[in-house]
Amino acid sequence: MDLQNLIARKKASLKSCKTVVTDQLGNKYEVERGQMKELEKGLPFVVDEKPDLHVANIIPGLYLSSQDPAVCFNILKEHEIRHVLSIGISVPEKFDGIQYYFCDLLDLPETNIIPSIKKCIDIIRTRRKENILVHCNAGVSRSPAIVIAYLMTTMKLSYDEAYDKVKEARSSIRPNDGFVKQLRSIENTTFVDE
Repeated sequence: MDLQNLIARKKASLKSCKTVVTDQLGNKYEVERGQMKELEKGLPFVVDEKPDLHVANIIPGLYLSSQDPAVCFNILKEHEIRHVLSIGISVPEKFDGIQYYFCDLLDLPETNIIPSIKKCIDIIRTRRKENILVHCNAGVSRSPAIVIAYLMTTMKLSYDEAYDKVKEARSSIRPNDGFVKQLRSIENTTFVDE
């Protein structure tokens, strides 16, 4: 049996698989054997159905989490959080004695993160002495990217060093590829005067 026939035979014996794709507008498509079928429209993001109450202390005064601890007064009190910086998602419930800040940022690889970094670094730098929690929806891409940028620019760490430090404190982080590329491009950049 020649190689071409062997490949054809193996290919014919493969089980079909379906892939579901969701675009940025929430349109869902099922792809099977090269055919695309439109499905019922859904949300353009993953719905977080299980609370993630882990609050990671990155460096003194700087905390990272998902959105869940940001709406839990007891958790904020336990960590003596006085400031909450929300990245891309506004906190629906606000508590007395806590200052809230918002930075609009989409979790898309093509989003320019640099303006958000500049804005957030200043917020974090001036509020860290009173404990600041930085969060996004899941605490996986946007808020870790901001915290990594903060460490890179204020502590003069490389991307890899800053990433490792944040990953050690919160193992679930994974900034999207576009954010990673932009973060690598700002190594040795200072956005603030210390």
